[in-house]
Amino acid sequence: MRFSILSALLLVPMAVNSVHAADEAKWQSLLPAIDPASQRVAGEWKKGADALTVNAATGARLALPVLPAGEYDFRVAFTRKTGIHSIAMVFVHGGKQATLEVDAWGSHLSGIQNIGGKNLRENPTRRENMTLKNGQRYTLLLEVRKDLVRALLDDKVIATHRTDGSDLSLLQEWSLPSRDSLGIGAWESETTFHAIDVRAVGDSKLTIAAAASSPATPSTRPPMKTPATTTASKPATGTPAAASSAAGKRVLIVIANHHFFYREYGDPRQELERAGVKVTVAAGRVAPCRPHEGSGQGANGGVVTPDIAIANVKADDYDAILFSGGWGASMYQFAFNGRYNDASYNGDRATKTQVNRVINDFVAQDKYVAALCNGTSVLAWARVNGKSPLAGKRVCAPQREAPPGIYEGRPAQPSCRWHAEKNGAVMSPPGSIGRPGAADDVSVDGKILTGEDDISAREMGRKLVEVLSSR
Repeated sequence: MRFSILSALLLVPMAVNSVHAADEAKWQSLLPAIDPASQRVAGEWKKGADALTVNAATGARLALPVLPAGEYDFRVAFTRKTGIHSIAMVFVHGGKQATLEVDAWGSHLSGIQNIGGKNLRENPTRRENMTLKNGQRYTLLLEVRKDLVRALLDDKVIATHRTDGSDLSLLQEWSLPSRDSLGIGAWESETTFHAIDVRAVGDSKLTIAAAASSPATPSTRPPMKTPATTTASKPATGTPAAASSAAGKRVLIVIANHHFFYREYGDPRQELERAGVKVTVAAGRVAPCRPHEGSGQGANGGVVTPDIAIANVKADDYDAILFSGGWGASMYQFAFNGRYNDASYNGDRATKTQVNRVINDFVAQDKYVAALCNGTSVLAWARVNGKSPLAGKRVCAPQREAPPGIYEGRPAQPSCRWHAEKNGAVMSPPGSIGRPGAADDVSVDGKILTGEDDISAREMGRKLVEVLSSR
């Protein structure tokens, strides 16, 4: 089966526009349009005659073939068979994604996350003692209105939040390839989804893509608004206009040894190699580097063995450097004085010192220094002549949460933007550059390039080709 977002367009007119008044509208089942092979992000999903099942896996989630616009209702009927963790519904409101979760954080909590950068453990929608019984069927309903999100479990209200969507954000663990689509998830819990339904409210519209048969091999990730995952060692055919002048240039891509974000490595690399740029990969150690689950790594797991250790990098050998994102990039933060709950993110002093040396060398040689998503935190905490290279620079950085840990002496989990803001960057408003979901935010300020997140990864590759072609 192959999924095409243009294959079907469904407009559902409604006569009512309140939280309670969508009764006359018809629910539209998404099950017929679901193709697990192409829409899974993490976990093993299987579709039967009348249900969808997922195995117990960390962050198991599926992008749904629907792009809501305006007001709508979103409903799932499910049975959790094993596990003690949350069932999640990823929703969209005001151009932002968030989740409704039940039985979350191993503490039987429910609520909406994130709100104002705070997860459901900390925000006002937190509700305690919300335990799901394995083997029992439940129905979750989300009502999304222009100024309100309301959630019901078996017709009982469990969360209400007044919002236009501007304060919502999505935990990285639930991220989807498209920021415009709905999704479902189950955290380390074998679960059956019996029904997945949507309906529009008032004059709002729902775009639903139908699955269509094809002899082609299906993708391993949802081809929604972002391009299909690419294998970095196999550049795409075709040559962009700038390729002739960028050909022969050399770019170093730095990834973390643990938890780099695959698309933020693979997509820029493909664009660079398409233009004839030679790419070298560096990491703290020359050892297999493992990506985040669900970061576009494909069926083979996306393990990358770097070409060189950062300690052996010489800026003389390259024309630009790019730090890919993912929480693991935190291991390279030279001047950050906190610590992370995941010990691998803390790195070691020797490696951080070498990273800082390399950044200083690139800056001293007036070469391009770039970063994507949480990779911007590496530049934020670097020190060149005693200050951050991002100080006073226009910077794009993600709203997604940074890894949990100790920040300024206390437990916290701020937005990834906090790192750049803390170090004097001039922050570009989220989603203010490019076309959201396509060639999204990449800022070029002198020799500093920063990209908001994985949606910006392919554009980052193109921008590097562009600036290298002008030298």
